[in-house]
Amino acid sequence: MESPRPGEFGDWILTDTLDMDFLVFGGGMAGMTAAARAASVGRKVLVVEKAPEIGGSTVLSGGKLWTAKSMELFGDETPGGDPALRAAIFDKFDEAVAWLRSTGIAVADVSYHLHYGKGYDFDVVAYIDHCRRAVEHAGGTIVRGASADRLLVEDGRVTGAIVVDRDGETTVRAPWTLLATGGFPANPQLLECFVHRRAVGALARSNPHSTGDGMRLGVAAGAAISPFMKGFYGHVIQSPIRSWGPREFRAYTQGGSIRAIMVNRLGQRFCDESLGDHQNAQRILEQPGGRALLLFDEAVRQEEARTILAGTATPIDKVQIAIDEGAHVAVADSWEEVFRQAGAWGFAAAGRATVEAYNRAAGAGGRPPGPARVRDLRSYSSPPFYAVEGQAGVTATHGGLRVDTRARVLNARDEPVPGLLAAGADAGNAYGEGYAGGLAFAATFGLLAAEHAIGNR
Repeated sequence: MESPRPGEFGDWILTDTLDMDFLVFGGGMAGMTAAARAASVGRKVLVVEKAPEIGGSTVLSGGKLWTAKSMELFGDETPGGDPALRAAIFDKFDEAVAWLRSTGIAVADVSYHLHYGKGYDFDVVAYIDHCRRAVEHAGGTIVRGASADRLLVEDGRVTGAIVVDRDGETTVRAPWTLLATGGFPANPQLLECFVHRRAVGALARSNPHSTGDGMRLGVAAGAAISPFMKGFYGHVIQSPIRSWGPREFRAYTQGGSIRAIMVNRLGQRFCDESLGDHQNAQRILEQPGGRALLLFDEAVRQEEARTILAGTATPIDKVQIAIDEGAHVAVADSWEEVFRQAGAWGFAAAGRATVEAYNRAAGAGGRPPGPARVRDLRSYSSPPFYAVEGQAGVTATHGGLRVDTRARVLNARDEPVPGLLAAGADAGNAYGEGYAGGLAFAATFGLLAAEHAIGNR
């Protein structure tokens, strides 16, 4: 049969065997960065993307390439993560920024993210398109609407894959194969198995095609999974919701959970809310019914309403959105009335005593009921008072294939699986339960994977 023409989109005309320099599964930040970097030195790359369009969850993000400001902060904010992988991200980050600037797309001057990060804003759509053009210019091909049936393994080495699209199968051979399919945030069964039993009902705050293909392929080829699988990056989402899709991902996110206090259905505080919205989402999954109340006052409401989020130009009043969209929101001039309203959603009136005890402790500079709070200990005493019901939304899983600091996939003996690389969310355990930038992990390990493939043809 005829080979695919370089840069051809749409239907893929299959061949019996196709030889490439580099085979990449996944067209998001990790996959396209690796593909473009390899193409920049003349490598012929095939990118296989499961979705109808490239970009993955990257094009749904706020477009901020950021990571921790120091290795000390990195370790503090990512409990359970692998220190060696953290160091690889940190050490490679400036090079990733330089790579981004080299593409010619607009990259904003340094800005700071959360209380521990440094980062740069950039146009993610323009970047993905730049990578596409780079691959095509070097004679490579991007195939959409296709996936891998299995990896080819010969004498213990991965030598390519059987790739499937709607017209059938083809054998693709390459000395290096990269798995960068986005982890498994859109696979309820894997979430239930590895993250939490309640995760089967969690909202996938990512593209719907990240269903664990990379982990499936890697394990079948002899790879091991990372030792810590339960962590994920996510957000607290208003509850209930009327619809769910890319438009709602940001609009329904209640990032103000870091300034609120949260109680479960028993009326108990269960985490240090100030550690981050991503950790709050993980802790909510562990609570009865997978729901929590975000409790705050008018002062916090106004503070949140003035906050400009990544990827937006003006502030967004998330509380008003929750009210307008029919989420469970209580507004009253007393905490007693707030909990009377919340009782209809299954939350115990005991939460009122928790809030009152919290306010007393904050006023006296003492320890609040439940877990200690490391920052932003304040009293919620400016009416009206609010309660917003929240649930967990999963953006990216932190567990995945075991990898080393060169993006090589490892087996159960911590030996590299020859010919196999992983980057982005397919590479596991850089962050554990914390978070220091999904695009940073994808970009740095995408570059590491490409450079390993370039130097080891």
